[in-house]
Amino acid sequence: MSDVKSLLEGCDRLTGLNVTSLGGTIVNDHNCDVLLPKQVFIDEPLFQYDLADSKKFYTIILVDPDAPPQIEGEFFLHMLKSNIPGLALRVKESSKTIGIDYRGYKAPAPPRGTGLHRYIALLYEQADGNNFLPNVPTSRSRFALANWLRGKSLCGPVAATQFRSQF
Repeated sequence: MSDVKSLLEGCDRLTGLNVTSLGGTIVNDHNCDVLLPKQVFIDEPLFQYDLADSKKFYTIILVDPDAPPQIEGEFFLHMLKSNIPGLALRVKESSKTIGIDYRGYKAPAPPRGTGLHRYIALLYEQADGNNFLPNVPTSRSRFALANWLRGKSLCGPVAATQFRSQF
């Protein structure tokens, strides 16, 4: 399991995941960390991973590590979607990734005066097929990702990317 802190060190560790907005804006390995207006991802984007195994299932977690109160290891949870069929991650014609929304998508909304925010999408492979039933975080704020991952049958992240936005 990758150390969460090392993922925050930049785009060289965040590879393989494509995120496409409804308007067609794509974030991937070529423009990881791009600064985008928050309106670009007002609706849930499509997540794609070309190397997804069609026999496996995946979980996507979208977090903002720069949300106040900025306590190390805690994030604002923008999305938790599990039991995503590998085949669904390879589909090009869809507008939304199929899966179970345990915490539905919440668009980026960095508060005024808090500077640039990173939005990091992490893709995990589920070791137990589609039998993954995560405990759903009661709150989106102060989500302790590393603690939440402990004891879960998740491998990875196998792919990731990020973009930035501001007020």
